Amino acid sequence: MNLGTTIRAARRSKDMTQEDLASLLGVTLSAVSQWEQGKTMPDIALVPGLCSALSLSADTLFGIDPASKEEKIEAVIAEAERMEDRNESPRDVLALLEDALARYPDSMKLTEQTAYVLRVLATGDEASESERKALGDRAAALYEKLLAHSSDEELRQSAKQSLIFHFCERGEFARATEMAETMPTCVISRENLMFTICLWRHDVPLFQYYKQFFLNQALDNMTFNCRDADGNWFYNAGEMAAIHEKRLAVLELLFDGNYLLANGAVCFSHGELAEYRAGRGETEEALSHLVKAADAVLALHEYLAPVVIDRHTVQNGDAIPRFTCLLFRGGQADTMNGAGMDNARRLLGRMAKPVFDPLRARPPFIRAEEKVRAILHE
Repeated sequence: MNLGTTIRAARRSKDMTQEDLASLLGVTLSAVSQWEQGKTMPDIALVPGLCSALSLSADTLFGIDPASKEEKIEAVIAEAERMEDRNESPRDVLALLEDALARYPDSMKLTEQTAYVLRVLATGDEASESERKALGDRAAALYEKLLAHSSDEELRQSAKQSLIFHFCERGEFARATEMAETMPTCVISRENLMFTICLWRHDVPLFQYYKQFFLNQALDNMTFNCRDADGNWFYNAGEMAAIHEKRLAVLELLFDGNYLLANGAVCFSHGELAEYRAGRGETEEALSHLVKAADAVLALHEYLAPVVIDRHTVQNGDAIPRFTCLLFRGGQADTMNGAGMDNARRLLGRMAKPVFDPLRARPPFIRAEEKVRAILHE
């Protein structure tokens, strides 16, 4: 059904004459007649009023099947995720999403995905400083669009979080604070409330999951090295190395070596310590940390291998290994936040740094590097 036929059918179903519709919209009878004959199209400014007068959505007016439209949008998002999994250029992913967003500008899912990729490019190293700023501004504009038009509360909260980061990067701390104050407090957060519900209904596995969730949040923040008001790092390199040692000790204490998804944190801390020790000429210590980092990446890969995720939803939750450690026994790691291959890529990039040149010919280094490359199929 074309546009003219749709207008005529909708008008007749409401017992309206062409004169009635023309009068409602403030146009001539001839204009309505030409629309219905398919000779001309309504001006874009008239579309909202036309939809309202005929009780139609814009999709219906223009002959777009909502189900088909949603399937096409989901297909684009799925392809974008496959491109990311194949480690294709974020710019290519962005081109795909922006093309789809131009066709479906009212899709909040596409808006969020496009904003996310823009943020990735804006915080990466490939673009110049001025281009990163422009990319960040484009992402912020899309997040503002989400806040203005999305009714999905999860998307809205995610948009707020990204805008807070954006404002902080721009030094707009008053705006960041103002928006942060609109967010729920930790006490009434979803995770904290679920933690309480699980306690009351005796859901031990989920209770154990949320227990490790909160502890992992604190552990993730342990290794951030902030600057003071004068721009100086709060911890020097030696102090940061000591903090990574402490985090590894706490992880061992909590997980008894059964880290599951926390292997990502283990890998990162061992990688940081390897680089620090290598820079000081402590080759044996550096080599030991690199081997442990590679082992952690492999353990993470093996943990995530059986996980089937379709559009961010785990399809086979029962197949996910559970913790055997005393503190979290029976619980599961949060696979939705698993970095997977990203940890392997980051470790391989770290191992390519010149600081490790004195170790490159050593058999343990070669074996560790081969282990990581095998995960990436390189």
